Formats: sequence, structure tokens, C-alpha cells
Amino acid sequence: MAIVPGAAAVAPPTTPVYPGMGGAPVEILKNMYPCIRGNTVIMEYIAECGVGTWREERMRSGSKVAHLFPANSCGKQLVFFSTHDGERDDPKRVATIWILDASETWSETIDPVYPDWWTYRTRGMMEESAKVPVAFVVGVVAVLLLVGLAFARIGRRNK
Repeated sequence: MAIVPGAAAVAPPTTPVYPGMGGAPVEILKNMYPCIRGNTVIMEYIAECGVGTWREERMRSGSKVAHLFPANSCGKQLVFFSTHDGERDDPKRVATIWILDASETWSETIDPVYPDWWTYRTRGMMEESAKVPVAFVVGVVAVLLLVGLAFARIGRRNK
């Protein structure tokens, strides 16, 4: 190949690599989601089933759900929910993991394998109930203040 001064250089066309395009899907997945390297459940699935293809979908507030399909006939697929909390390689970014039959369709209503189903089902309720005591305490303090003011006025009138 000769380089001619002043001539335009033509680069060979490149094709971006997206989930499910083949190649080395496990390495692409690990590069896009370094947080999975420290997650035992996901790494055990990859060791048992491999990763044939995978895809992702955006969820609320920019978080993502990744669907991993097996490279062999293990008959399972793995789905994990990844948040944006923490560093990219922090395993805690993987908030929830589901392992389904290969032909099953994922839904957030399915009980996950991580965290355990009780933690998963009560997570939203616990977040909501954590707000209740603050409102309750503020209400009680306001009522006590009003009752105290009322008794103070009654006490002044009786003198």
C-alpha cells in the first residue's frame, strides 16, 4: 500500500459490535458490564451454559436489563437488572437476577434467584414504609404542639 501525499485515505469499513451479533459474546458482555465479573450467580451460569447471544433493554431511570441466552443446550436463560449505582465494576450494580427456562418470557413479576424472593417482593414495600414513620412523627409532634397550646390557653383563662 502506497501513501500519496494530499490523497484522501480510505479506512476499511468497520461494523460496530452489538449484543447478539456473534463473535465473542462473553467478552463483549464483560466489557459492557464489568460488574458481572464479581457476581457468582452470573459467572456460574456462564460457566454452565455459556453465552450464545445476549440483548439489553433500557428500563426506568436509565437502568438496563440484560438477557443472556445459552451457547449450549442447557435449557436456561439468565436475565439481570443492572443499576447505575456505584462504580462500573462493582458487583452491587447487579440488583436482581432471574434464571428462566430457555423458552420462557421474562417479566418483573417472576421471582428472581437473586436476591431471594422475600427480599425482592418486600423491597418496594420497605422503601414505602420507611417514608411512613417520618410523616407519622411529624403529625404526632404537630398534634402534641396544638394540644399543648390549647392547654396553655385554658390554664391562662382559669387564673
